[in-house]
Amino acid sequence: MAVGRSDTLQELITILETMFGETIIGSDINLVKHLFYSLKADQREFPFDYEGEKLTSVVEEVSEDTLVLYVPYLQPKGILRAKISFEILNILYQFEVVLLDFWEDHVRVKIPSELQAAAFRKNLRVAVDDLFMNYVILYRSLSGGERELGKNLSVEQRFFHLMKEIKKDNPSLKLINLMVTEYILGISKDYEIVFFGPGKDGGFFGDFIKKYNRSVYVPDCSLIKSYIGEEKDPYLDNFRDEYLRLIQTRGQAKADEFFRELQKEEVRNFLISYIVTPIRLFNDPIGYVKVYSTAMDKFSIVQQQALYIEELGDILTYALTKVYIRQENFRNEEAVTRILDISMNGLLFEIEDERTFNYLKQHNIIKMFIPISERNLVLRGEVVRFLEIGNGKYQLGVNFFDSNPDDMVFLQHYIFSKKMRILFE
Repeated sequence: MAVGRSDTLQELITILETMFGETIIGSDINLVKHLFYSLKADQREFPFDYEGEKLTSVVEEVSEDTLVLYVPYLQPKGILRAKISFEILNILYQFEVVLLDFWEDHVRVKIPSELQAAAFRKNLRVAVDDLFMNYVILYRSLSGGERELGKNLSVEQRFFHLMKEIKKDNPSLKLINLMVTEYILGISKDYEIVFFGPGKDGGFFGDFIKKYNRSVYVPDCSLIKSYIGEEKDPYLDNFRDEYLRLIQTRGQAKADEFFRELQKEEVRNFLISYIVTPIRLFNDPIGYVKVYSTAMDKFSIVQQQALYIEELGDILTYALTKVYIRQENFRNEEAVTRILDISMNGLLFEIEDERTFNYLKQHNIIKMFIPISERNLVLRGEVVRFLEIGNGKYQLGVNFFDSNPDDMVFLQHYIFSKKMRILFE
């Protein structure tokens, strides 16, 4: 619902009238429509808060009194109101809008007839063209996003020393490899760590991991149902999906024969049970860990041990991705991550790697190293805006929440001097 005009809001409208002229200000709704035309022209993404769910939206159409917004993953919930917010010309706007119609990731909303909430940013942004930064991702959880306290605390306690190394700014892959090996040996002395590459495709397991990108667990190699049965482990997969695919492509007899031969071969090799879990870079499989028990071992790998190995695979994936992002970003003496604008609240930077862009949507807590003059600023922040610009370029907006001592004071001096330089040019 619109609120009455306060003195501050009236002052803001007066300033906007001075900036834009009377052609867009005849009434509040004309000003509001102009704001949405601006968003549409720039194809700018902005938050869409629907029943506590934070989504991203883009203006696709502006008509006389309605808007069409593209909102991926929007699911109608019976509630016909949502909140949107965006920034234009250093002014933050927020509206509560009425939802009129839903269809295929789109929603039609009524254009607000009045300004509802608007305020100037306390800290102005300064555009820069000569500022670069390096950064590393900081640990929140293995899957990113919100921290799952119960699950992640147990993982961090179970793999304490490994997680301690991974949380460093520059973890050692050699040390991580040694630690992972020790943890695997705690389950079984029989294991394989395979990375795909020239001449190493991983065979059947490699093909399965590349195709399905998930773990497979066979608790008893003497039973064919462990391979293809419907009653599989509730937390771990078997080969049933591949079995059904073979039935469709090659027929029931060929599918049965294939897995019977696989089972016979593994029994001839004295296998009792095994777990195969993927190793990924970002979300792409680059190898796998296979841990197994044999008749000589006189034990089977049980569900808890299989889940333990799967967690190790997730940890190794996170470690490899973190190191890759750091090394790619720090590969050259001159950093390749360009800062576009900066303020005391945050910054906007640009990258050219789609995988990193998508990964940061989940693992969005980062530590930034920004060389300015004789000082290397160390700032921590949360990536909150994701923009696909085109031509292989991606822009990300960061809100600062922490820094090294006195770095914010130094940043304030830098921004002030930059603004003064712009004023005198």
